[in-house]
Amino acid sequence: MNQALVLCDKFGQKPTSLNGIQFLELNTRGKKPNVRFEIGVLSAKLKSDLPARVDDLLHIAAYVFAADNRLYRGSSTEVFAESWSRDIQLSIPVFDRDFWSRGSVKEKLQNTLEFLTEDRFKFEFGKRAEKNSQFLKFGDVPQSPLSPDLIIPFSGGLDSLAATIEAIGQGRRPLLVSHVPVSTIHTRQGNLAGLLRERFKTWQFPHATLWVNRASGQRPRDYSQRSRSFLFTALAVAMAKLYSISEIRLCDNGVVSFNLPRSGQNLGAFLSRSTHPRYIELVSDLISSVVGDAELSINNTLLFKTKKEVVEMISSSGHPELIQEAISCAHTEGQTKFQPHCGTCTQCIDRRFATESAGLSKHDLPSRYEKDIFTNALKDGDDRTHAENYVRFAHKLEQISNPEQLVEAYPELYDCLPQNDSAAFLQSGHELFQRHHILVNRLVEKKLSEHAADIRKAVLPENSLLRMVLDGVHTVDPRIRYVHRLRSIIASSLPAAFQSVKAKNEKQVQDVGEAVFLAAKERLAREAPQLPFGTVTTKPDFSDKGTKLQNPLFVEFKYPKARSRLNAVHTEMSSRILIYGAQGAWVLFLVYDPSRTIADDAKFQSAFEQQGVWVGIVR
Repeated sequence: MNQALVLCDKFGQKPTSLNGIQFLELNTRGKKPNVRFEIGVLSAKLKSDLPARVDDLLHIAAYVFAADNRLYRGSSTEVFAESWSRDIQLSIPVFDRDFWSRGSVKEKLQNTLEFLTEDRFKFEFGKRAEKNSQFLKFGDVPQSPLSPDLIIPFSGGLDSLAATIEAIGQGRRPLLVSHVPVSTIHTRQGNLAGLLRERFKTWQFPHATLWVNRASGQRPRDYSQRSRSFLFTALAVAMAKLYSISEIRLCDNGVVSFNLPRSGQNLGAFLSRSTHPRYIELVSDLISSVVGDAELSINNTLLFKTKKEVVEMISSSGHPELIQEAISCAHTEGQTKFQPHCGTCTQCIDRRFATESAGLSKHDLPSRYEKDIFTNALKDGDDRTHAENYVRFAHKLEQISNPEQLVEAYPELYDCLPQNDSAAFLQSGHELFQRHHILVNRLVEKKLSEHAADIRKAVLPENSLLRMVLDGVHTVDPRIRYVHRLRSIIASSLPAAFQSVKAKNEKQVQDVGEAVFLAAKERLAREAPQLPFGTVTTKPDFSDKGTKLQNPLFVEFKYPKARSRLNAVHTEMSSRILIYGAQGAWVLFLVYDPSRTIADDAKFQSAFEQQGVWVGIVR
């Protein structure tokens, strides 16, 4: 796990030696601040002042978000994401140090952020002395007086737009709050709020903005922005206290909110938890302690809606043209005015499937995407993985026929269930995912039909989504493909290494295997980890590093140099299955058998693969 120490606004002791620990200083004030932290408030005539603890909450959220973006989280090329989680210690000055230093409050704060980000957090709080709320920048609102009765975090995407339109249809008066990472997003959010004022003249749609971004220094190192939801929540709470509002709607469609993994590589916080039911429960408990107000509620009114149903909500309002004005892309920098969507991030893919399946593509033109997810070539890495996972997820859901099977396939759902009426909640969740897989699979079938001529002519790029579907790539988990890749590169390389000189022993086979892995840029640890079993210890020949996110892969080389050695190899493999299984590990045996000591390959492999392991026989 990556370790990091973050000092905020000159509080805390600088380390004399880092010893591999990332060190970061964040300053929101002073001569050279490196974090812009500013809230555009609607009017200087507020119903109340910002409480000190809420001021502290905003600062904590801003520091966490800034650190999240600047600290190394690992490369997308690391197949098993061994560097994904980080251990982050923040030293933060606050007004109410006694409150934030309480064990119960720290625990709630840490639990909320750790669930949201999959990082570990430790906090040290010091005393802040400068004037309260100095970061509030007051503006003028043409329509007055303001009387909002609801807070909606407004990202400028389709879900928050739909939630806003839903609230207006219910006769509510929403105050929109937005985090602004870059000026282009600020412009788009402001334009969309302006269009709402033009289309729905019964309300002014007041719009408060929070700037937390890089004032100087390096560009963001982590674009996942897992902590952004906490920043949105803190701003919503601040506006709720300033304007005496008791309800916050933190909304996303249900497929995003439930955060089910779409492959063996997409576990935990690899997918957004910004509106996950468990996050809303945890942050609600924290906020209740901070503001001392049990009446302030946070909920998600889109929890059981698909993305298609979200865009249909916008269309049914009579203003489907607003769909084109909402921006969903995960990449906040680098997109152009005429192509604001990359087309290949998870948000863009979800949006494109939704608008196409709802028959609203004329309000979400394909030309507005840098890449057409269906027919353009997709780069290896995130682009290809996101596309594969999207259709793979729908393919798997299609095979699930009831709520019990859904929970069995995705035990992560237990994190979502409420204490009361969980059966009805789960039934609604199952129906949601049924509707989702139907819309995805039907659209894929429709696109295959539309491009039948290109398929017949073989002109679609090999790594386009439609070609991958035709090749059945979406039916195989990428972790299984990874195991197959390791088996394949050893099968193609090991015999060549020993074509002139016969292998002396099993260790020499392992040495050559290590060289092959390194040449193929596969990062596997040699003879690690040490595993206690009874009174002895053992260790695999190779392993990935393993994480909280998924189980490790252990790789064993076996060399039955003569037929007399085969029984011993068989026994060793059987014992390893027992030991490695206790670790929850995936196991791949690579048996180098140039002398053909194994008489029946299929029978030998089947005996072991029935135990849930992989076997590759190499000659």
